[in-house]
Amino acid sequence: MRRTAVRLAAVCAAVALTASCSPRPTGIGAIVYPMEDEPGDTPAPVLPPRPEKPRLAEHPAETHQGKNTATVPLTWPSGVSGFLTFDCPKCTGHVAVTTDGTESLLVNDGDAYHGTAWFNVSPGGTSVHTLAVEATGSWTATITDYRGVPAVEPGKPYNGHGDAVLAVPPGMVMGKFFTGSKGSNGVWVLADGYPRLAVNHIGETTGEFALTGPTYVAVETFEAEWTFTAW
Repeated sequence: MRRTAVRLAAVCAAVALTASCSPRPTGIGAIVYPMEDEPGDTPAPVLPPRPEKPRLAEHPAETHQGKNTATVPLTWPSGVSGFLTFDCPKCTGHVAVTTDGTESLLVNDGDAYHGTAWFNVSPGGTSVHTLAVEATGSWTATITDYRGVPAVEPGKPYNGHGDAVLAVPPGMVMGKFFTGSKGSNGVWVLADGYPRLAVNHIGETTGEFALTGPTYVAVETFEAEWTFTAW
């Protein structure tokens, strides 16, 4: 009887040990690792290519003359940066030049006007093929490539009036803009091929900003004198 009891105890102990070693459901899913022939990492997303930057290519200038409001088709090539100089010395009232491209508003002023603005400078943007002129008076629109843009001299203030585009030579790292204008003032810089707003202020303005020459700077002021210096 005692031996039977011992055997029974041994059997019970074995059963208890087996039961304690058996996996029990926990309600938590088991981790299943991928087989060797299965991909273990999620593929990296395929990013779209960066938009192509406009080219500062050489191209013959084109000039258009007209009077009052008109639509002007251009022969300027797509993807090539252009610089429009609009001259309307005897205009009265509102003067505006809009385009069918990304840079849609090139001139927005009043009365007699002379100024320069860039277009086709936004990577991946829509190229300009048409100008829409709103004016009262005779005007001339001249488009040049980068060779027609005046260059500043290192450390020497460049004096200007109204809207303009300037070329900054290599080696320059800073720019300074000043105007006593009572209106709106803006300065844009081509930074790594992208237009960046460096100055945006109303009234008398003094602004310093970083740049990397060679590059281009576009000044937008309302009928005011200004100076720009690069060093």
